[in-house]
Amino acid sequence: MPQITIDTSNIPFAQIYLWKIDESPEELAQLTANGDSLLGEACRMFTLPKRRCEWLATRALLQHTPCKGSEILYHANGAPHLSCGSRHISISHTQGYAAIAIADTPVGVDIEHTSRNATRAIEAFLRPDELGLLNSNPNPAAEALRLWTAKEAAFKLAPQLATVLKDIAAQGCRDDSGNSYSYNIKYRNGTTARCVSKTVDGLVISCAVY
Repeated sequence: MPQITIDTSNIPFAQIYLWKIDESPEELAQLTANGDSLLGEACRMFTLPKRRCEWLATRALLQHTPCKGSEILYHANGAPHLSCGSRHISISHTQGYAAIAIADTPVGVDIEHTSRNATRAIEAFLRPDELGLLNSNPNPAAEALRLWTAKEAAFKLAPQLATVLKDIAAQGCRDDSGNSYSYNIKYRNGTTARCVSKTVDGLVISCAVY
């Protein structure tokens, strides 16, 4: 089973679950609680098998969490939530992988392959002060990708507080392990949050909470 365990010792505020997608939509559906029903729903919503797999993989992941008795539903703005209502969920996927984060408070998660070149879009998501910090970083490409995922996670945490990623300020530091980075998040209205980014299985994973 292609579930990847993530060490969340640096992310104590959430549980993160990652799935490497090697299955077909039909195979993934059988790993969920309501396979036939969910497969039919995925086929109605998505034309591409890739999108069906990503959607079904998040439902398969849910079966490996304490919330396995819940369903993943969506608010009017597209943000996911759990039918149980007692815990919060965020979803992300990138080529060949799906991830969910579950927490007791609102949460946002984002994943990207480490091979993605975020420097091509830095003017679209970095503020002027962040550009200066990036230029002084010994590995600007890696930091740009971490900032991208941190801001995406922060956006998912509070979509009502940002219109674009430049509405979100992020300032970070590395922990002693060298594999985890903490970011202080600030939205335009002054609301603050925190985000932790780490690299797992060739992916950058960022998770944000208030």
